[in-house]
Amino acid sequence: MTRARDDLEALRDPALRSTPLEAESSAQSTASGPVEPGPEQTSGAPEAPAPAERQGADEPQQAGSERPEAAEPAAPSVGEPPQADPRARGDESLDRERYERYAMPASDLPAANVQAFRGDAGGVLAIVRRAVQSVTRDPARHRRRLPKSRFDTIRSLPELAMALDHAVTRMQPESAPPPEVAERLDQIYEALRPTLAAAEVCFPRGIVPETYGIVRRALVAGDPASAAATITNLILDRWGHVQNRISITRDEVTRVNITAKWLLSNTRPPERLDSRDIRDRLWSLLRERYEQLRVIAQEVSGDDSREYAPERLAAD
Repeated sequence: MTRARDDLEALRDPALRSTPLEAESSAQSTASGPVEPGPEQTSGAPEAPAPAERQGADEPQQAGSERPEAAEPAAPSVGEPPQADPRARGDESLDRERYERYAMPASDLPAANVQAFRGDAGGVLAIVRRAVQSVTRDPARHRRRLPKSRFDTIRSLPELAMALDHAVTRMQPESAPPPEVAERLDQIYEALRPTLAAAEVCFPRGIVPETYGIVRRALVAGDPASAAATITNLILDRWGHVQNRISITRDEVTRVNITAKWLLSNTRPPERLDSRDIRDRLWSLLRERYEQLRVIAQEVSGDDSREYAPERLAAD
């Protein structure tokens, strides 16, 4: 205990906390007191240099006593490409994640229930946002009247509308496709939905889940050619079992199959990107859920709900 106390007292001595040289200097300064300025040292501010001396001081300085000024950041070279904004990349990733979250259930809609979208996605988003904000002004009240699943579905409608907007505005090919590619993409777009509807009658999803899984992933990726090739291969392979029940002819199925395989053989996925089918599916899913919102709006506001939740979201 005595040794620890002695060590503590020793640490309080400034001479023992410093290096030997600093300890000696500290001890001398303590003993001698404050030092008076010598003949060459002045206590006041230094005199202003003469103009000639100031001009010489402005010349480049040698490394040494003066501290170098901080260097300004170099400007980017003219030839360098502009760097992408990290926030923009993050927003794009978030938009894509949101799109895929809603595109997967949209791709599972029965083809017979899918309706074409011919409106303005931005206008649809604005209407949906306003309607949802008006209906959910009092969450506690509506949660008591609605199951949590229905309430959360209504509140997520703006995100579904944003996924629709992403499919319309962002999922575009790198450049305008050549005429022969554009013509075949139009043929696939017109034929894919009735072909899928016919296949879903003859081949329930539970029987061939792998095939429908490939079709769904292709639709979400904006690759209807892959979806068409997959479903027509299934129909042609089992034509003998479905020819008396299917609503389309073998020639029609073969024509779609040939067109789809031509696109797969002669284009890359970015060149044949076509989001029209998944766009229609997102629109159809949005319409179904929007009708639920309109029913609730009618209960809350009566006829006044038509002002913020109109019957028509877009031109049908």
